[in-house]
Amino acid sequence: MIKQLIAAGIFAGGLGLGLSAQADPLNLNLCGGSPNGLWQLLGVGMDGVLKADDPGSSVTYQTSSGGFANILQMQGDTCDLAIAHAGEAMKALSGEAPFPQKVDNFRAISVLYNWAPMQWVMTKDFADEYGIHSLQDIADKKPPLHLVLNRKGILTSMVGESSLATLGVTPEDIESWGGSVVHQGSAVATELVQNRRADMWANETFVGSSAISSMAENRPMTLLEVPDNVIKAMEKEYGDSSYTVPADAYTWLDQPIHTHTAAALLVVPASMPDDEAYRITKDLIDHLDVMQGVHPAMKQLTPQTLLAQSVVELHPGAKRAYEEAGLL
Repeated sequence: MIKQLIAAGIFAGGLGLGLSAQADPLNLNLCGGSPNGLWQLLGVGMDGVLKADDPGSSVTYQTSSGGFANILQMQGDTCDLAIAHAGEAMKALSGEAPFPQKVDNFRAISVLYNWAPMQWVMTKDFADEYGIHSLQDIADKKPPLHLVLNRKGILTSMVGESSLATLGVTPEDIESWGGSVVHQGSAVATELVQNRRADMWANETFVGSSAISSMAENRPMTLLEVPDNVIKAMEKEYGDSSYTVPADAYTWLDQPIHTHTAAALLVVPASMPDDEAYRITKDLIDHLDVMQGVHPAMKQLTPQTLLAQSVVELHPGAKRAYEEAGLL
């Protein structure tokens, strides 16, 4: 009888533990980018993803200067999660500038998007005047081009300069042709193009971005073709992939444009407990619709997209979630 009572007690205790073993809420900080950009919306999306599984969980968005800073901030207690481009992760893993040494103690949870193509947007009157249809034409014809790239130190600015360097063009060359290269955010870039103080803007951004739409409202625009050798160079140096902007992407575009695209990754410290990384990934898989709803362009996000990278090693907890979902 005593043995039966003990056994019953153990069973009841075990059952009680099973019923009450609700995991603690996850309250995480996510380091992103500007306070009003797309990455802030992705932070809102991740907050919704975790809340969909546990209303007590949360993701708090932290503004940052971008992926380079985010990777470094994960080394401390500032970031539990971070967004970084594949190219920024590659520079960290290899110890290339702006990193003073190799940084490899972070792991991937997922790809968040990989459809932010490099778009060289030029005013049509300038393109027509100098017969420019591709990036190669700039190198060949040496026009007095006034070009706006993103802010110095931002990955997309580096990609722009590297693309030109692949063609043998430096900012100094452009200045010697009577042009200029300035580094500004999209708001200022839009104003410069609209006010006829710039002829072209280059950035890795979603097709139909508000900046490009604003430029096209006041001035006829065109999109330049990117040569294959530049696309291949950007794939090797920044982890980009080839991309085609469809002919119907803009009302003023009449042919598809070949270019390359950046991928944004959700990364975490390598030291994150496996169960925590597992929960984050499983919640993302189970509630992908939440992320799809934060921006029209995010409707392209699929379960397969989450794994569409080979730059950063998956966190073991994330790998487990993908395996359980049948995605690995």
